[in-house]
Amino acid sequence: MGDTLATYAALSLAQREETPPEVFRYEEDAMGGIDVFNGSAEGPLIYFLHGGAWRSGDRSMYSFLARNLGRIGCPLAVPDYPKIQTVGLPAMVGRVAAALRALLAQRPDYARRGLVLAGHSSGAHLAACLATGAGGIDIAERVSACLLVSGIYDMEPVLLSSRRSYVEVTEAEARRLSPLVHVEALEPGRITLAYGSRESPEFIRQAEEFGRVLASMRRDVRMLRVEDRDHFTILLDCSNPASALWQALTSLVASTQRCEAPHTREMQGPD
Repeated sequence: MGDTLATYAALSLAQREETPPEVFRYEEDAMGGIDVFNGSAEGPLIYFLHGGAWRSGDRSMYSFLARNLGRIGCPLAVPDYPKIQTVGLPAMVGRVAAALRALLAQRPDYARRGLVLAGHSSGAHLAACLATGAGGIDIAERVSACLLVSGIYDMEPVLLSSRRSYVEVTEAEARRLSPLVHVEALEPGRITLAYGSRESPEFIRQAEEFGRVLASMRRDVRMLRVEDRDHFTILLDCSNPASALWQALTSLVASTQRCEAPHTREMQGPD
C-alpha cells in the first residue's frame, strides 16, 4: 500500500506541474476545493471521489487520473471533502453532493452534459451513494454512468469489522448509505463495477453481490475483474490507455448522451 500510494503522489505531482488544474471552491474550509483538469473539453463531466477508508487522502494525490484525458475529451473534477472523524459519514455524503452542485452552478455548461460518477474504495461507496439518491434525488437523476472501482456497497459487514471503531452510524443511516438496497433509485445508465483479482475477499464479494442485485433489477451493469491487481494498484490502470479499466471508462463515456437538463427537476438540496 505504501509504495503504491507513493506512486500516486509522484505521478500526481508530475501531472500537476505539467497541467495545473483549475481550482473551484465550494466551501471556505480546508477541505472545500475541487480540482478540474481538461476543463475546456466538451465531453461529459467525470466526477471522481477518492478513497482512503473515509478517513484519509486528499484530491492532490489523484491528479494522475488526468493523464490522457484528452483522448476521450472529458473534464475531470476531483473534490476534497472532510473526513469521517470530523463530520461523520452522512455529512460526508452531503459534502460530496454539495461540491457537485456548486461546481455545476459555477460551470453551467457542465450541467448541460452527461455526468459520469467515478470513485475508488470508500470513494466508490460515496459515488454509489450519490447515484442511489443519498445525496439528493436531483443528483441521482443527473447520473449518466458510473465507474465504481473496489468499492463498498453494503454497510452492514463494515459495522461487523474493525472499522466499526470509527464508522459511527445508526441502523437507519447504515441502510440509507448502503447502495445495494437502493438500486431502484438508479437511473438506467451503464454501470461498471471493477475490482482486482488480488483484492481481499470482502471487496470482491461486495462487488459481485452488488452486480448480482443490479442485474436482477435489469440495470445495465458490467463486471470487470482486473487480473493481477490489488486494491491499490488497480487505480493506476485508470489512466493507462492500454488497460481494461481505461477501456471501460472510454466505453462509459461513449454510452453517455448529452442532456440539456435533469430529467425532472433543477439542482437543489437533498430531500
